Amino acid sequence: MKLLSISLLDRYVLRRHVYCLAMSGIALWSIAVIVDLIENIDTFIDHDAGLVQIIHYYLYRSPYWIVLTLPITTLLGTLFSLTGLARRSEVTAAKAAGISLHRLLAPLYLFSLLFAGLAFIFTDVIVPPATYAYNTTRDEIRSYRRTDGSRRQVLLQDVKGQFIFARSYDHTRARAHDVTWERTNHQRTMERAVGRQLQWRQTDSNQAAGGDATSQGRWWLVDGYYHTLDGEKVETVPFDSLALSQLTLLPADFARQQRKPEEMNYAQLDRYIERAQGNGEDVTRHLVDLHLKVSFPITCVVIFCLGAPLAANARRSGRANAFGVGVLICFVFYSCVKASQALGWNGVLGPWLGAWLANLLFSVLGFFLLRRTHT
Repeated sequence: MKLLSISLLDRYVLRRHVYCLAMSGIALWSIAVIVDLIENIDTFIDHDAGLVQIIHYYLYRSPYWIVLTLPITTLLGTLFSLTGLARRSEVTAAKAAGISLHRLLAPLYLFSLLFAGLAFIFTDVIVPPATYAYNTTRDEIRSYRRTDGSRRQVLLQDVKGQFIFARSYDHTRARAHDVTWERTNHQRTMERAVGRQLQWRQTDSNQAAGGDATSQGRWWLVDGYYHTLDGEKVETVPFDSLALSQLTLLPADFARQQRKPEEMNYAQLDRYIERAQGNGEDVTRHLVDLHLKVSFPITCVVIFCLGAPLAANARRSGRANAFGVGVLICFVFYSCVKASQALGWNGVLGPWLGAWLANLLFSVLGFFLLRRTHT
């Protein structure tokens, strides 16, 4: 009978927590939509945005807002659910029945871990493509063309372990500038060519250089050096014009809009960083963002461990006080996240520490409060 009552109590506590969590999330999402609509309604009117475009705009932006508000959603849900239990003396009744506070919170501990895992999957699977669609929709509303063809910092991978990097690409002329081409074999560089320009030269004179490219053309690297790497032996040969006959990329591939880091999932961003490091780029910012893709969902556990002891021992505090405490804690938490992120971006902190510092600090505070809580 006692096991049955505890099981019923677990379901009761978990049900209240999930309900408060859902209501907090819906409320914060509604606030985000209203605030954004107030800020952008002039833009929608000035650019004659259609109703379907506006719906798509907010539909694709919603996953980002959901992830962004996860810490405050978790904290408010925790404060509202456990404060309600404490104010109705249900926590006291459970303790009187021999159920410790930690045992009472056990299903919520497990749920916070599950919630963090689901948040990571949501962040990695749903948010990147939704963000890309949002940016595309926003640019369509503002009459911007994201895929006009001309780009900067082009980094592409081709078949047979080929990589090519260009500082800029002019799609009108089918020409790239400051180009590095490499052919690798199992992460070992076999050939490298560096040139001032990369030009697409048609073999069919009837086809325009900037038009729809087919296989009737070839990339030529102009004014550079060709390096052959054989073990420790390196041979360097200057050239005026070098045909990259193994390269299968077309001008359309160079013109295709490359996704931004926030539009990539964890694996895509990791591969992007690896290729960028191979080309000598500074990837400090991207490394911090990569670690944040994991650390930010974990804040659900950290914030719950911080809010649970504050709410479970409340006596007279109402929902207004709980909301005020939640906002204050989350303001400090978001400030720490942004500060450590900026320090990581600028190299003051390592990328890993820049992404995890806020979690580490608030984890220590949360466990300290849990140990001091009367169970």
